[in-house]
Amino acid sequence: MLRKAILILAVAIIAIPALAEPVLKIGSPPPPLTLPNLKGENVSLESRLAGKVTVIVFFTSWSKSCQEEIIWLKKLAARQDLQVIGVSFDRKVAPLNDFIKANNITFEVLHDKKLKALKDYRILIIPTLFIFDQAGNLKNIYVDFDGNTKKAVSADIKKLLPAGNPAI
Repeated sequence: MLRKAILILAVAIIAIPALAEPVLKIGSPPPPLTLPNLKGENVSLESRLAGKVTVIVFFTSWSKSCQEEIIWLKKLAARQDLQVIGVSFDRKVAPLNDFIKANNITFEVLHDKKLKALKDYRILIIPTLFIFDQAGNLKNIYVDFDGNTKKAVSADIKKLLPAGNPAI
């Protein structure tokens, strides 16, 4: 009887993770996430996705690679057919506001000081960037930032934009 119970428990321990659906996968919409913007207004992240190719970047203002990526994304955010949303993990809003003002960042930035997104979006390294298509479905994920990331993100976005758009 004990052997049977141990066998059932072992099968359950092995099978349950295999049956579990990943929270975030390519081709699916993002998990729900509501965070305050820098004015203190709550914003539902998934409500911002439909209609445009969207880049969501999870970052901190004090990370050098995050700073480089945010400044690069500022140029992309100027396009009419693309939207960029930043989600900051800064603990305090003052240094974040200083960074945004100093770099003239005009795209929407949400503040996740309680780190809600870490679990559902599986953020392990910052910056982490997500690309969503016009329907609001995940197309790709990029971790960290360098020249190769810039090229790959640009290529992915170009594929999603209608033909004839200016190069990224």
